[in-house]
Amino acid sequence: MAYRLNLMKKNGLVTIHVLSIIAWFGGAMCMLILGLYMKNAKNGEQLFYILSDMHLIDITLIRYPALVVLISGVLLSIWTHWGLVKYYWVIIKLILTILIIIIGIIYLSDWLSFLIETADRYRFNALQKSDFQRTSSLLILTSLFNILAMAIMTGVTYFKPFGKIK
Repeated sequence: MAYRLNLMKKNGLVTIHVLSIIAWFGGAMCMLILGLYMKNAKNGEQLFYILSDMHLIDITLIRYPALVVLISGVLLSIWTHWGLVKYYWVIIKLILTILIIIIGIIYLSDWLSFLIETADRYRFNALQKSDFQRTSSLLILTSLFNILAMAIMTGVTYFKPFGKIK
């Protein structure tokens, strides 16, 4: 028989999982708010510091909590009766989590680095550059997507739609 968590260990792992998703969701909200705020920066220094804050949030409230959510979610799935591939809702959450993480690895980090470098080089004039505007808009849209995906995952957790995989 496969390993199963006792109630105390399960509750501990669920607590870690929930606290990590809260941090990740909060980080995504901060990225959205700061991304919108960045578009109204009054000077080059403010623009640069907003982007620097976004970078700090990306590292502390998005990257590591996202990995903890993924790992703790997989462990909860395989060490409880839910299983990793027994229920549609577990697979939906796994796919969305991996999708958000991959988008972050492939795109968000590079976009944020580009915005910081451009703001450092051109300061306030960076806001006038079309590639800066396009990249900052993509960052904001991706933040919205992440927030929506996490909200969907939360709903899926509570409603557990589509039942068991046959």
